[in-house]
Amino acid sequence: MPVPVDGLKRLLQSDRPGAALVLVEGSYVVADREEVAAGALPVVTREELLERLGGRSITERDLDEVAATLSSAVDNRGG
Repeated sequence: MPVPVDGLKRLLQSDRPGAALVLVEGSYVVADREEVAAGALPVVTREELLERLGGRSITERDLDEVAATLSSAVDNRGG
């Protein structure tokens, strides 16, 4: 299931502590550590996403590339 770029944007804008993009029942949602329910598939944390983006100015192309990489990882994990 493809990771949506808008999901990554929501994650970057989140001010929740420990924010992560997770896959729950076929939908990508931004959650904090306490909200990640059993059965949710963690995709990427805000910190991990920022690290992947290298701390530079973020472009739409950067987000497209990260989304594609994360989509492959989710598919390989059975998401």
